[in-house]
Amino acid sequence: MLRAKEMVGRPPVLAGLAVVAGIAIGLFLGWVVFPVEWTDAAPDSLRSDLQVDYMRMVIDSYSVNRNADLAMQRYEALGEDGPAALAEVAANPGEVSDTSIQNFYALIEIYQAEAPAGTPTPPAGAGGAAAQYLLPVCGLTAVLGLLLGGAVLWRSRAARRERSRGRTDEPSDAYAGMPAEETVGEVYRPGAAAGQASAPASTPRKGAEAPLAMFRTIYTLGDDLYDDSFSIESPAGDFLGECGVGLGDLIGVGEPKKVTALEIWLFDKNDIQTVTKVLLSRFAFNDHETRARLAAKGDPVLAASGGVVTLETASLLVEVRVVDLVYAESALPAESFFERLTIELRASRKSG
Repeated sequence: MLRAKEMVGRPPVLAGLAVVAGIAIGLFLGWVVFPVEWTDAAPDSLRSDLQVDYMRMVIDSYSVNRNADLAMQRYEALGEDGPAALAEVAANPGEVSDTSIQNFYALIEIYQAEAPAGTPTPPAGAGGAAAQYLLPVCGLTAVLGLLLGGAVLWRSRAARRERSRGRTDEPSDAYAGMPAEETVGEVYRPGAAAGQASAPASTPRKGAEAPLAMFRTIYTLGDDLYDDSFSIESPAGDFLGECGVGLGDLIGVGEPKKVTALEIWLFDKNDIQTVTKVLLSRFAFNDHETRARLAAKGDPVLAASGGVVTLETASLLVEVRVVDLVYAESALPAESFFERLTIELRASRKSG
């Protein structure tokens, strides 16, 4: 018992006990007296699976209200986790349609091309009121424990020096005047997420302004009610017109419908007519009778991967690009109807 008291009475042991006591008190205050209760957490603080659910809701909302600024604000709230969450939704869309996902990718491409440098960091969510005081209280308690332990140790060494030299030394000022460490925070800039290369900005077509919007639509075999349309609006939100893609012509009989042509159209509120062009499969395009019959609907154009078709009205211009094309295989003639067709529409206002 006496030896234990002697051990506890030693300055180094007292210093260690003071540090342990300070840490213990800090943990007690942090976990018992002031426990953290997070509320209104920012999307970038969520678990990865909840971020994916959040991303699905963002895409769903954009497909309904077409509010590009709000959609990008919600996407950027995920911070550097945004690209990963979007990629996970693309791999496992759930109830989100492929077209909605492709349209959201197109929206990000436009914003990345036009985002100015120095875009401010999106605000992060705030924790509970108790969390505001938790870190300072814990930190202060730990610092007090360290200071107490250091003071006890210093006094012990000073006493030994006094006994050995017959005088008291002044404390050393070797560290006086040293600058405190500075921590520079990393600034997140939208449109430059880590691990994702920004898409190059496209050059506007001669006679057209910068794109107002870009849409992407996907037809797949079995989508017998396929009919996609998109509203074209000015940067101020004014309605300018609409464009879209729908079924044009069929081949063969039975289900599912075998689509051999798609109609692409552009409506301009300042024009008296709707401009239409017809994308034909290679078989339909080479068949003179079919091509002549479909010419009554609009100019017939051969669907080819990478091919570009232009629709023009009095004040609008839409460039249509075939991103991906896959023909179905069956007993019908080769390359006669589509298995899958991905189309990108880039809408601009004509200059002048």
